[in-house]
Amino acid sequence: MSQDFKTTTLLRSEESGGAVSMVDVTAPPRWGGPPLHHHDFDEAIYVLDGKLTFQLGEQLLTATRGRFLFAPAGAAHTLANLADEPARYLLVVTPGGFERFFERMAAEAAGVEPPPSALEPYPETTMVGPVIGERPDLDSGRPVPEVPGRIKVVLRGAENGGRVSIMDNVVPGPTKGPPLHHHEFDEAFYVLDGELTFQLGDEAVTRGAGELAFARGGVHHAFANRGDDDARQLIVCTPAGFERYFQRIAAKEAGVEPPAEAMEPWPEVVTLGPRVWD
Repeated sequence: MSQDFKTTTLLRSEESGGAVSMVDVTAPPRWGGPPLHHHDFDEAIYVLDGKLTFQLGEQLLTATRGRFLFAPAGAAHTLANLADEPARYLLVVTPGGFERFFERMAAEAAGVEPPPSALEPYPETTMVGPVIGERPDLDSGRPVPEVPGRIKVVLRGAENGGRVSIMDNVVPGPTKGPPLHHHEFDEAFYVLDGELTFQLGDEAVTRGAGELAFARGGVHHAFANRGDDDARQLIVCTPAGFERYFQRIAAKEAGVEPPAEAMEPWPEVVTLGPRVWD
């Protein structure tokens, strides 16, 4: 693979008890990508910059900044950067483990030893077809549309056996955020724009665009936007279920009825208080 293909592991499998891993990936221009393949883990892809071409089965999609793509476990898929500029994306893998493949590749390109965790086995991938550029029979690709609204539920647990849900949320500035709380599911916060302050256990941290905050299940946490400008973050919940809370908020803000699944119970949240900013 090209030396211009760069990866940074943001969340390792062992940090989440194997539930999820997250990798920041930069693909060079005219990158053909891997052959069509499938595996036993889910891959969620959020485009951070540039344009990606994504194949899912026989369907071809194109996605630009702020668009979301998903391949559930077992589905044949691949991706490529067919543009003349680099493309960058956030890869969310559930369950985790495949970050070890990228860590070994990065270590080899840098001529250094991989971290010990990367030497553990990673999930098997089965190749079932050619790269996208070798399929002239495929159409040119349907653009992935933008999802409207301040609160966007881009991935529901119903789409992946309850393993993961993902929200794309704008946090207006200034906002005090939720009270200090904890719950049994893990929650990862990836800042897309702006800056957010997090309370994670006894530690207060600030995260800007491209940075991650992670609250393991049971750890008390909260966040706030102390600035005047809006911030935006991806929230990744493993296992899923809490997306129903956000579905209800999104429906209320849009002035529509929430979907039936949003009326099902969501995981219990225990409020400890106060807010980060109180």
